[in-house]
Amino acid sequence: MRKGIMILVLSLVVFVPCRSSRAILVTLSAEDSAHAIAAGQKQGIQVTRHIKQNYKFGEDDLFEESGIIRTKWSKLMVLAGLLAAEDKKMTEKEKETILSSTDLQIDLYTYGNRVDFAGSYRIQLMQQGRMIEPATIAVDHVTYSPEKKFLTTGFPHYRATVRSFFPYDKINPAEKAEIVLLKDKKKVVFEVNFADYK
Repeated sequence: MRKGIMILVLSLVVFVPCRSSRAILVTLSAEDSAHAIAAGQKQGIQVTRHIKQNYKFGEDDLFEESGIIRTKWSKLMVLAGLLAAEDKKMTEKEKETILSSTDLQIDLYTYGNRVDFAGSYRIQLMQQGRMIEPATIAVDHVTYSPEKKFLTTGFPHYRATVRSFFPYDKINPAEKAEIVLLKDKKKVVFEVNFADYK
């Protein structure tokens, strides 16, 4: 009898799938990649809205800072979705470029009144009491014209995307972190939990 129970328990252990802890996927298996690509293809042109809804942080209010965490999984989804909207498929080279990345990309959107207003902005990560600097940072400025219903006197005319790239080997992809924007002698802090993202 005990032998039969042990066999049953061992069978359940073997066949019941074990859930791994949630975290940003730093290394994607072939199955993970296939799932991300299929999810992107299913979304099609709507994939950018899907990513914004699921990978964003910060304020939803107009002209308030917000951002997006761009993981390998989400990058595969976006590329697959945009290509699917044009009846195209991702090449192996494009996929490998994403999968071989050694940095987590964090984009932060901010607004100002002159074309180069965010040139001196910096982003840092605080995690488990450590300050982590990005390996690289880039800022793109664009002229910004909101919808007419939002036009008011003194609205910012420019939007900047501050792109920061943090080495995966310096962060814990399963823990909480603070994204710190340093701007104009001020500090804006966003709390995120990497366990919420694939």
